[in-house]
Parts: sequence; structure tokens; C-alpha cells
Amino acid sequence: MSILFSPLDKTSSSKINLRDQLCARISYYITQGLLEPGMRLPSCRKASLQLGISRNTVVSAYQNLIYDGMVESRERSGYFVHQTARANPYPQPQSSAKPGSIKYLSLFERLSPSARPSIYDTVLRPTDWASQPYPFVCNQMDAARFPLADWRKCSFQVLNRSQTAAVTSDYLYGDCEELVAQIRNRLLPRRGIYANEDEILITAGAQQAIYITAMLFGGPDRKIACEDPCYPDARNIFHLFFGGIEAIELDNQGLICDERLSGCNLVYVTPNHQYPTAVRMSKARRAELHAQAERHNLIIIEDDYDCETDFDPLNEPALKSHAQSDHVIYIGTLSKSLSPGLRLGYVVGTPDFIREARAMRGMMIRHPPPIMQLTSAQFIRLGHHDALISRLQGIYERRWYTANAALHEHFPDADITSGWGGTNFLVTLPDTVDLTGFTERALQSGVVIDHIKPCYMRPEESHNKFRLGVSAIGTKKITAGIAKLRAIYDDFIVQP
Repeated sequence: MSILFSPLDKTSSSKINLRDQLCARISYYITQGLLEPGMRLPSCRKASLQLGISRNTVVSAYQNLIYDGMVESRERSGYFVHQTARANPYPQPQSSAKPGSIKYLSLFERLSPSARPSIYDTVLRPTDWASQPYPFVCNQMDAARFPLADWRKCSFQVLNRSQTAAVTSDYLYGDCEELVAQIRNRLLPRRGIYANEDEILITAGAQQAIYITAMLFGGPDRKIACEDPCYPDARNIFHLFFGGIEAIELDNQGLICDERLSGCNLVYVTPNHQYPTAVRMSKARRAELHAQAERHNLIIIEDDYDCETDFDPLNEPALKSHAQSDHVIYIGTLSKSLSPGLRLGYVVGTPDFIREARAMRGMMIRHPPPIMQLTSAQFIRLGHHDALISRLQGIYERRWYTANAALHEHFPDADITSGWGGTNFLVTLPDTVDLTGFTERALQSGVVIDHIKPCYMRPEESHNKFRLGVSAIGTKKITAGIAKLRAIYDDFIVQP
């Protein structure tokens, strides 16, 4: 029984309290067969002495295990592993390969030649980026700004016994009506969009909305235009489903709308703040894009990924707000305003498109988890989302000013691009500069910046550029972090 008495984690950084650690340890040993049915557990007194924890903690742990059916209490005898508790009956198999045996093709070798999504590059960052001194990552939220108390309150309200059926039920291919209503009445009007219930579909993040749209409209004879540079995950999805991609460059007004669009079936744009340059599409260019769409029967996929946190009060309404906008499929998300980890987005389109998109989503995951949908709906309904957006916009505006000033001070030889109202900056150094490996060098010194190369159709065009964001770093750290980045840059250029 000495296996129970290895030390528990008593540090303040532990994510699990001592009672739950002991519960986890005992239940694990039962499932592994180390504690068998009917085996007696140490007394509460002995366990508390050996582990250096209070007797009440041990009693509480045993009571939890009794409630879960893992342990039973016998009068005047003590605590025992419950007779019905069973270990995993299937131990890990040993390799059965024999020398000279027939070699079969691996699962990977039998994949379809066209199904190799791992070959496409994307923007990756270290998993511990939030713990680094200067996390200049883009489009991520500062965890300290998450309104945990309000979210916990909404979760508690949703998990009320009377709501159990709504939380645990399978909606088949449907959505949480409460969340659809909040998106329809509270979120979309801020972008000038007024939609009916049958024109909205909830998705597992904006990325699933892009994927579903590409699946429905793609084909080997179809061609899609996208910005260059652009959001790499969107372009990677288009590679899977379209026969061709027309990469169209940008200017200071956004996507260049020329004759290249006439040969395409769709165009994907991020007009509010272009990803990754942060350029805002001008009013004139928006009108030109609409005209091109109507002239060439072109479908516009509008990815409005950061509209909620845009602190520019005069920003342009969504392309979808246009009076004749049936040719626009609008994609929104709660990732930037609430939390990326919730994985909730939405897509707005004509009823017939939403019907097919719903059926396609249903084949994948049926629907996003009801608990997330219901809690988010309650969060928006009670005004917490509006309050959060207001706070974030004020914070992001201060951070933008601080970062803009620091970048111009420490990188006077660079072209600094950032659309007013956003949180991201694209820094372009002289063409003679080669920044290959600069992101990795910065990380070694605790400065996290996003890779920019995956955003370009021709990666070599990114050789003199880097990108940073201020949505996840405190205002007081920005100036020092950019100064440190400049020092790293100077050393990098001298000693690559």
C-alpha cells in the first residue's frame, strides 16, 4: 500500500487541490489493477500522517470515492475498494512483428494522395507563449482580462437543474436558439447586418465556417481568389477543395480588384483588418469589390475576425451590410472578444446556403456543445459581453498607441503598417535584410512574435518582415519588449 504514500503536490501552483489529487491517485490505481476489488485502503489517520495532509482531507477524498462507486465503507472495518470496481481488462499489447514477416503498408502510406494537409505551412507558436516575458502574439486574448467571475455566474445559471435537458440534449443538426437570437439582435447589427434565424449557423469557430464554405463551393473546376499575403489556414483549406487559387496582392486600400477576379468563382477577404497586414479596406475599394461580384457572379467570403474589438468608432460596416448582399457569406467569431478557447463562431448567408451548411456541419460534429452555446448566450444577454468589449477597446487603444510609438522609435528604418482600430503590426525592413530565423532568435530571449512566412503564397517575399500583436501583452511591457526586440534584431543582423 506504500504506492499511495508518494508525496502529493502541495505547491501553490498546483491546479488540483489535495483532496482531488488523492481521489485521482486512488481511482487511477484501481483502473490499473494495482488496487483490486475488496482491498483495504489505509485508515484516514495513517494516510494523513504518511502524506502530511489533514485527516479531514483524507475523509473528504474517501467520501467522494464512495459517492463515485469506487470505494465502500464497512462499519468498524474501514474503507475498501468497491467490489464492482474493475481494472482495465485490456493491457497494452506487445509488438507481434517477427523477423522476415510480411510488411504491410502503413496507414499513412494508404492515405489518398490528395489528403496530405500536414504539408501546408501555418502560423505556429510555442505552447508556453503566455508565460514568456514579452508575448507579442497576434489575435490572442490576455487571460487576465477574461471576466472569469461573470462567466462562472452564467455557467452556474445555465447548469441549473431546470436547464439540464437543454445542456445535455443532442440538438441533432440544430443550434441553441438563445445564442442565435443574441447574435442576430446584439452582435450583427453592430456591423450593419440584419438577418433572420434561418440565415445564421453556429460553428466551432470561424475556421469551421471557412472549411464548410469551401467544401460546399469547391471543386476541381472551381477557382478562388484570396489576398496575398493572407490567413494561411484559409488558403490551406482552399488548396484542399479548389482546383486553383488566384493570389492577389494588396495596396494601402486593401485587395486590388482587377480583371483577375473575373476568372474566379469566389473571393476570400478580411476587409476590416486584413490578415496579416492589418490594412483596412477603403470605402471605395469595398464598392469596387461589390461591383465586381455583381458583374462576374462572384461570391465574397467575408472573414470579419476582429470586428468586435475594433476601437475605431468610425470603422466601415461589414460588406454583408450592403443592400444587395446575397453574394456575400459573412463569417464572425467570439474568439477575439470572448476567448479563442471557446471555439464559437457563426456564418451568415442566404437560407438555402445555411440549410446546406447546416447539413454539412451535421455530418462533422452535429453542433458545437450546448453548454458553450447556452453560457455564451447568457453572457451576451446579461450585458457582460458588451461591457467586456468596451473594456477591451479602451485597453487595446492604449496598447496600440504605446506600440506604435515604440516601433517608430526603435525601428526608424522600417515601414510600420497597422490599421487604426486593430492590435497587430507588420514591420517591413529594407529589402536587403534577411530575417530568416529571427522569430526563433527572439524567442530565445523571451520575446514571442508570430511567424509571417506562412501567410505568403511566395514565402520568399516575407524575408524582410515580421509581425507582432499587442492583444495579449500588458501596456507596461510593450515599450521594454520592443526595445529588447530591437537589440535582438541588431545582434541578429551583425551575427546571424
